[in-house]
Amino acid sequence: MLRKSFNIQTLDERARAVHTWGVRRLLPALLLLGSCATSERDDVLSNSPSFRAKSVALAATRGARGKAFEISRELSKRLEAQGLPASALEESDSVLAGSAVELEAASNPRLLAEIRRATGADAVVFLSLDPFWRTLDVSALDTRTGDAVLRSAARPRGDAFESPAEIAAAAARALAPLAAVRRAPKASRPDEPPLDEIPLPGSP
Repeated sequence: MLRKSFNIQTLDERARAVHTWGVRRLLPALLLLGSCATSERDDVLSNSPSFRAKSVALAATRGARGKAFEISRELSKRLEAQGLPASALEESDSVLAGSAVELEAASNPRLLAEIRRATGADAVVFLSLDPFWRTLDVSALDTRTGDAVLRSAARPRGDAFESPAEIAAAAARALAPLAAVRRAPKASRPDEPPLDEIPLPGSP
């Protein structure tokens, strides 16, 4: 009886050891899969490394479900912070204001000339969302030649984009390579007092 009990105990210990070994081997893989599922996924389909823009024009977002203005406004702020000024076509002083400019028609030289005249932009940006907001396509054309200088596809952290701000953030990441000047965030220096606290000469 004692020998039989000893064998059962030994088998139980071996089973627990195998289980622990398996969990330890699988845990890193599960963590990796989890991090991939919750991170943004961007696919650069094409890019012109030599092209740089001093400013871009933003066409109305296709598939925005009434949020095109909010997306353009948020994207303009983010691109400005990255050193790439942006202006929305629907707010420009142009015959194109209020009209939906499509990517397929933007290669027209007269249309590009009007965009360049109204905004001064070196590139025009087109955003397109699928009906469920699960994928964002980003395209940019050179306003002088009509050549495609960037094509990218961005996906959200979860199943779908949840807000215009999240869409704008994904578009800003995709458009970052176009900036002629990369603007780094300003670092604060706590050892320097604010300007209004610096004593003037002759002050007590």
